[in-house]
Amino acid sequence: MAGASSDNDDGSEIFWPGYVDATTNLILNLLFLLTILIVAVFMFALELGRAVGPQDANAEFEARAEIEATEIDPAAENIALKNEIKRLQALLEKKQVSQINKTGEAKTVSGTQVVPKAEKGLSQALPGDFELLVRFNKDSVSFTPEEREQLLQDLKPVIADDKALIYVGVPAGFSEAKRMGFYRALAVRNLLIQMGVPTKDIDVSVVEGAADADAAVVKVRSR
Repeated sequence: MAGASSDNDDGSEIFWPGYVDATTNLILNLLFLLTILIVAVFMFALELGRAVGPQDANAEFEARAEIEATEIDPAAENIALKNEIKRLQALLEKKQVSQINKTGEAKTVSGTQVVPKAEKGLSQALPGDFELLVRFNKDSVSFTPEEREQLLQDLKPVIADDKALIYVGVPAGFSEAKRMGFYRALAVRNLLIQMGVPTKDIDVSVVEGAADADAAVVKVRSR
């Protein structure tokens, strides 16, 4: 009995199923195919990156430039806007001044009489080339009845086209002079409206100029 037991312990009866080898081979083959697939995908991605790399770099650079352009410092943007506004105002003033100072056919217009009291009315109205220069006395912003009637006559040649431009140059930075110039321009504007000129056809410009600008002179011309 003992001899029989020792013969059974030599491992000859150990069973190794055949499907284990088949499964192992299948797994190894799958791993090999997977490795080949990974290498192929990697090579394809590498070639694709070489082909479209410059385009992607340019697109990324453009996108970054757009982002940086949109991320502007608010303070710098405000300064740029103020400078642009000043530039546009200067161009507008230059255009208005050139329109005021352009030459034309001269017309003779009689001036009003000197007003005894400086705080009322005009000192004189000077004729010009297709324009009328209305010169106010110091601190004057209105007309006496006589001056009103005279100016109604003097303004007729200027508004022949039913369109008028009123221009007042004031010293820069002097708010009081600007206020007085604006009141004087409105006084002349009211006369033009009384004469039948449509409000939309009357341009009023109170422009800051040199320090010695005379706010007492109102220029009126047809346009």
